[in-house]
Amino acid sequence: MNKAKEAASSLARALDILALFTMDTPLLTAEDIASRLGYTRSTAYRYIKELSGAGLIAAATGAAYSLGPRIVELERMLALTDPLYRAGAAVLAGQKCDNHALLLHNLYQDKVLCIYKVGPDVLQHGDQQVVILRARGIPFSLFQGAASLAMLAYLSPHRIRQTYLRNELAIKQAGLGQNWDEFRRKMSTIRRTGYATSRGQITPMVMGVAVPILLPGDQRLVGSLASTHLSAAMPPENEAECARGLHALAASIAQEYLNVAQ
Repeated sequence: MNKAKEAASSLARALDILALFTMDTPLLTAEDIASRLGYTRSTAYRYIKELSGAGLIAAATGAAYSLGPRIVELERMLALTDPLYRAGAAVLAGQKCDNHALLLHNLYQDKVLCIYKVGPDVLQHGDQQVVILRARGIPFSLFQGAASLAMLAYLSPHRIRQTYLRNELAIKQAGLGQNWDEFRRKMSTIRRTGYATSRGQITPMVMGVAVPILLPGDQRLVGSLASTHLSAAMPPENEAECARGLHALAASIAQEYLNVAQ
């Protein structure tokens, strides 16, 4: 293995450690890391030292480590510099949301992440309060929910095919097709319609309408914009009108994206 490949492999292994930190496992010891990733203790300690030096993890209690302060610094830098975040904030900040929310999403790997939200965290349904589970910073599957499907259908044909090959079982379980042809037809239907919808997939009694955000000119996909409502407040016959409003906002975000990216 040459030095470039070895460095890339070491970086990937170090990043694998960061992926171990979750709400269920906020603290990890070197032994935890070694056993979960199949590293030797010396390898685990070497990567811990590198990540600690970069501020990406930090010593917590006893022999355990937590995520480090550098991540907070990077999150602030992203909010100040990321074109999609800045464009979405500029366009959506003044939108009035009565008992619904607007959520801006980005994609990494096969996960969809809400990066900006306008509107309430809780929707009112009679005497019930329904919490919107799609919140900023929480990753969701690429195969469930309107915000995810609005991006999935607009990936390049090659990427859609590769995504299917990597995730055939998950796609079947999400009801997106029992084989490649069925899945491809569902994606084509979303593209023809111009928007995606879902009801109760992420949160019971809550539905979503979502559209892709495509840059002017090359129509490159940069994200999706979703509107989340109580299902009872958004009958199917009103979905197209909601999508038209989202398309107008998405076009404004795409234009602002180009402005701030220059």
